[in-house]
Amino acid sequence: MQCDFRRPHFRILSDSQIAEIHDATLQLLERGGAAFEAKEALDILADAGLDVSNPDRVRIPAHMVEDAIRKAPKMVTMYSRDGEPSIILNGMTGSHFGSIPDLPTYRDPFSKRERTCYVADIADMVRLIDALPNVEWVLLGTVNPTLPAAITDKVSLLQTILNTAKPIMGEINDAQSLSEMFALCEVVAGGARKFKEKPFFIGSCEPVSPLVHGKDALEKSLLCAEKGIPCVVYGMPMAGATTPATFAGCLAIANAEVLSQLVVLQLKNPGAPIIYGSIPSIMDMRTTIYSYGCPELSLMGAALTEVCHSYKLPMFGVAGSTDAATIGLQSGAEITYEIMASALAGTDLVRSAAFLYHAKVGSPEVVVFGNEIVDMVKVLLNGIEINKETLPIEMMVRMGPKANYLFESHTRQHFRKFWSPPLFDRSFNPASSRNAEDLINQRTKEIIETHQPRALPADLVKELKKMEKTWFQRVGLKHEYPKRKER
Repeated sequence: MQCDFRRPHFRILSDSQIAEIHDATLQLLERGGAAFEAKEALDILADAGLDVSNPDRVRIPAHMVEDAIRKAPKMVTMYSRDGEPSIILNGMTGSHFGSIPDLPTYRDPFSKRERTCYVADIADMVRLIDALPNVEWVLLGTVNPTLPAAITDKVSLLQTILNTAKPIMGEINDAQSLSEMFALCEVVAGGARKFKEKPFFIGSCEPVSPLVHGKDALEKSLLCAEKGIPCVVYGMPMAGATTPATFAGCLAIANAEVLSQLVVLQLKNPGAPIIYGSIPSIMDMRTTIYSYGCPELSLMGAALTEVCHSYKLPMFGVAGSTDAATIGLQSGAEITYEIMASALAGTDLVRSAAFLYHAKVGSPEVVVFGNEIVDMVKVLLNGIEINKETLPIEMMVRMGPKANYLFESHTRQHFRKFWSPPLFDRSFNPASSRNAEDLINQRTKEIIETHQPRALPADLVKELKKMEKTWFQRVGLKHEYPKRKER
């Protein structure tokens, strides 16, 4: 395969190191095993000839892992709400950044204070994401504290569907809730067959590090496999706590977590679309936090992208979050570093900027800042094209020393390709310049107050609201959202 040298090249692992991680993974699964807590998964493995008498140590032979990798689709397409191909994940289309609209704590850009996140805030965040061109998809966190946990995931999904046409990935309570979310999407798509053919909502499932596949998580991914809907399988291993305190050890366990579940899902439905994922980080030994801003997160995420792409599978990762509690120098450095590393590594689907304070606080201003950084990083990723037009030797020779190219037609033809910051300040006069924090805040409020997404037909919205009403009735609530205080 010939390299495209117009684009930058970036590697963490050599081919031999990738092979070592893969071999270690096969040994972990064949000799150490993984834990499976869902009866259906154990039955599937037993039918395949494995010994499941000890569910905490189900050993998987290497040939079954290799077979599952071969069967998994090498390309996954995410569709828009309108049924149009939106994101193609195949290891070759670059990084596609998304953000989260629903976290328990919300940093209000109007008051600049942290408070509880309300359903109205989720709608604001989704409309913000809809307006930002470099935020291509939405990830539901589904942890809103103003509603019962049994319905938060479904309410978040409905708010997202109503406020953007961009693809959606969801973190879901359990398989029953996922089934109801699929039903909602089928109504929007115009039927179960149309939704399966062009899914605009995909599932996710988290193994618990190290190497535990919980009941609810497995049941969700098995349901996705049964229906043929893509599912992201990703763990959050923490070096020094749930894995060895070495990067190689952490990578091997992260890889084993995904591949052990991949075996079950490909046995369930050969060819089930799976997106490989992992968010490996460290435990900060001074504070014991799972760090979202450490450089090791990006290092190991980039390395796992290379391992994943060696299997020719699409990769899910994270970038653009921060351990800082406020928007400022630390958050700017951490967010930029992570986005740059993910983009250079080519991580396909990237859960991007949204978080402050190690993922405890959602901030619309962080999303706006992340959109700007992704735009800037694209300049680097586009590389440099060299041909007769971009390297005008004859013109440069003709003009010679002390030339001024400002008034040349060649300049008029090409200067519009220079990157112009959508947000950052380049004022000529320092007295009129504004700091980035103020510009981000102003732009965030402007989008929230003015952006109107493309609306669904009124009769469809009415039908979706009827479905929502049944969720509220089931938990004994009136069909109304808790109201946030006026700004």
